[in-house]
Amino acid sequence: MTKIITQFTRRVFTGSVFLLMIGYNANAQEPNSQDSTKNLSLGNQDQEIKVLYGSKSKRYITGAVSSISGDVLSNIPGTNRLSALSGRLPGLSIIQGKATPGAESISYQIRGFHNLNGSDSPWIIVNGRVDDASQIEPNDIESITILKDAAATALYGMNASQGIILVTTKRGKVGKLKINYNVESTFQQPTRMPKFLDAYNYAVLYNEAQLNDNPIAVPKYNATALQAYKDGSNPYLYPNVDWSDELVKDHSLQIRNNVNVSGGSDNAKYYFSASYLTDDGIFNTDKSINTYSTNSNLDLINVRASVDLKITKNLKIFADLRSKRDKRNAPGAYNTLFDENLFNSIYATPSNAYPMKNADGSLGGNITYQNNPYGGLNYAGYNNIVGASMSSFAELDYDFNSLLKGLTLKARLGFSSISSFYTNRAKNFAVYSLNPAGSATPYTQLGATTVIVPGGAYINRNRIYDHSLAANYHRVFGNHNISSMLMYERQQFDTNSGDGNVANSGRQTKNYQGPKGSVSYRFKDRYLLDIAASYMGNEQYPEGDRYGFFPAVSAGWIVSDESFMKGSLIDFLKIRGSYGRTGNVAPGDLNFSYYGSYAVAAGYGAYFGTTPTASSGVYQSQIANPLVTWEKTLKSNAGLDIALLNNKFNASFDYFNEETKDILISGDITVMYGGGSTTSVPSGIFKNKGFEVQAGWTDKIKDFQYSVTANYSFAKNKVIENGEVEKQYSWMQTIGNPLQTRMGYVFDRFYTETDNIASLPSQSSLGTQKPGDLKYKDLNGDGIINENDITVIGKARIPQSNFGLNLGAQYKGFDLNVFFHGTQGGTTYNSGRTYYAFVGQTGNALEHHLGRWTPGSGQSATYPRLSLTNTNNTAVSSYWVKDNSFVRLKYAELGYTLPARLVGKIGITGTRIFVNGNNLFLWDEVKLKDPEMENPVGYPLLRSFSVGLNVKF
Repeated sequence: MTKIITQFTRRVFTGSVFLLMIGYNANAQEPNSQDSTKNLSLGNQDQEIKVLYGSKSKRYITGAVSSISGDVLSNIPGTNRLSALSGRLPGLSIIQGKATPGAESISYQIRGFHNLNGSDSPWIIVNGRVDDASQIEPNDIESITILKDAAATALYGMNASQGIILVTTKRGKVGKLKINYNVESTFQQPTRMPKFLDAYNYAVLYNEAQLNDNPIAVPKYNATALQAYKDGSNPYLYPNVDWSDELVKDHSLQIRNNVNVSGGSDNAKYYFSASYLTDDGIFNTDKSINTYSTNSNLDLINVRASVDLKITKNLKIFADLRSKRDKRNAPGAYNTLFDENLFNSIYATPSNAYPMKNADGSLGGNITYQNNPYGGLNYAGYNNIVGASMSSFAELDYDFNSLLKGLTLKARLGFSSISSFYTNRAKNFAVYSLNPAGSATPYTQLGATTVIVPGGAYINRNRIYDHSLAANYHRVFGNHNISSMLMYERQQFDTNSGDGNVANSGRQTKNYQGPKGSVSYRFKDRYLLDIAASYMGNEQYPEGDRYGFFPAVSAGWIVSDESFMKGSLIDFLKIRGSYGRTGNVAPGDLNFSYYGSYAVAAGYGAYFGTTPTASSGVYQSQIANPLVTWEKTLKSNAGLDIALLNNKFNASFDYFNEETKDILISGDITVMYGGGSTTSVPSGIFKNKGFEVQAGWTDKIKDFQYSVTANYSFAKNKVIENGEVEKQYSWMQTIGNPLQTRMGYVFDRFYTETDNIASLPSQSSLGTQKPGDLKYKDLNGDGIINENDITVIGKARIPQSNFGLNLGAQYKGFDLNVFFHGTQGGTTYNSGRTYYAFVGQTGNALEHHLGRWTPGSGQSATYPRLSLTNTNNTAVSSYWVKDNSFVRLKYAELGYTLPARLVGKIGITGTRIFVNGNNLFLWDEVKLKDPEMENPVGYPLLRSFSVGLNVKF
């Protein structure tokens, strides 16, 4: 990691051009979002921050909360808006596994892991409700807030331990009609893809692998073949096809359009938005073959409307309606892996396997390689997934001020429907293998060409019902400021998964309900106390143990408001702390797993007949488990917020500590009990701790405004109890290590031709060893390498640290923004078709295999000896583990806002043009794949360049 930081520093901070670029703060607006008059102060303590069931002045927040304006994210390319948060908020970790349009594989974590399951996705709440936020229109977002500690999340009870992401969308504001139009065209290209060898080098290495396995073998490729591959003299008999180059485009295009309208009066405010996004996909399809698309493209429509009505002096009504429809297309038959099958075919097929097309125009293939990737893309039909999502809510606010000053009543009713349906229009195609000269026919047909067979079914049909009733009270009595809330909320989640052909197939229903409340007290506006609690229940736990109590308390002291701080350089100083209990419902907790279940099977019933035959009988397949419960997490947090020098410098620091108990462990009781290996008991214990720091500097010199901000987060966990049986040696235990720590053999060195392998510790359980193979360490010294020598070989994939750096400037109409993101403390494991050579004896070979071990290499080789059958080298070991730390130039944008005097004459109040880039440069030690991708067999991560226009009327 030191090497990466050094390279990064040298490249960024040296050169002929000195860049001062406008940064962002988690709680500040940025000038790169059309408005050059934005307040650039990063120390603004009076702004309102969205929290659960309301908002609060940043000055008085005592919990761990980070927030960002939606305008910061509005022009960033991509379909999943939450992925744009990478590195921008302290405590939030985002890892993207692939970039399939509309189906990006993205994992979110707030403050790292919290349990043994690795199921640490936070709840995502949109406008106070659980809703679909996967493809939300970026121009509709008002703000995004991350809730991290117990004080901020306790009101969400048994769904709070993982943290919460709050998304708040824009609403109408008092004023005349405003129309905003936004358009952005984005060119996308893969960041990194596997680099496979050409036909000649593949053949050379294949021959070498054969001879390494059997020195007297006859090489598969003779001198004639090698020469033909080299000079390309006979491309049909000796093909050389770069499948990735042929079937994957250099770039793809994404276009996004949005128009939104807002305005209103004191009595009625409105907001309406409509957007359309299209992505043409990355595959290089042959458009002359089909009348339909076989590319991996996306069409997305978003519509949102809201209205705020003041019916009477005391009665207000708020309503919101949202609808989304997305259509994703892919080649071939529907598969949950989507494009991964085609990429797997591309990567698995060597360049010399067969020509893409034969001389007569038929599809190439042979008995070993029948899955022609060109045919899979163009001749296998297509499938598409149509996602339909809609939601609405209505909220009624009544002010009882005339009866009791400060009392309001709020009632809310919401509904969401989220479903997806796949359509199959798949078919099969034949390939033709070239026969030897002199054969009766030039080609042998393999497989059959068929017509399209239609099909389709629902993938899921989900419904969310929620309603709540809340009383709010706020009064100020001299130096005493009191705000309180008492609410009863119920949420119902209906999910229906499966193939959709059977009524209610896979249907599950779960409910969460109960009272919750909070009290905030301020004395002299500088001594702060907050108490929050929820009493939440779920019907799928055992009767009598369905409700849990989740309290939290937090306090703060605004030291800078004390008289002894007056006249100092400190503009603002707040010390805060929190402690509380939250819960988590792990995926396996529900579905009535506390009930016993029964099965019908032959052999468990009586025998009847003159020739006794076993009948079907009923038996208890799972014993009832009254111990099923939710996880309980005790969380503590200590924080400090400070602003100096007229708010030019501001910083915050948080330290947190968590312990989770009652984690369900499967098989943690003996099978003799009768429960079977799946019976779980709440015996797991898990700890997590870390810190976050954020600092920024903002200033203005006449018309030149600039800002620099940075944030850093660290979270480290430890498995305390996971039901693991005590191992013979301590190094074999996972207990005491962080979750998902990589375990395997420790690479020692390469065997060399001077070794007497028979005299070294035996690795016979892993296969046969020869010079050039991997030698592992004998940890217990017994002369045998086996499972007793497996130990920690690397950290988990998810990094322990995340950091972001923003630099930027604004001068008159110009604005410039650059954002760097990085991670540290994680690893990747290199394996599979995109790393190993000749997988299954038919797999491909890559450029890095040219650095394989050969006699005389000693320890300088970068890959073991080549082999078609070796299993020793592919055993899980530290040799294949790589530090996946990186620094990425994540985003850069240059914009210009036209002077109002030029555009005002035609009724335009503001016009901004911009260019930007995303995932621009990368510094890392992985090199051969994107460090965020554990398995690069799939839609690659994308680098993008955009041109856009924002117009206000």
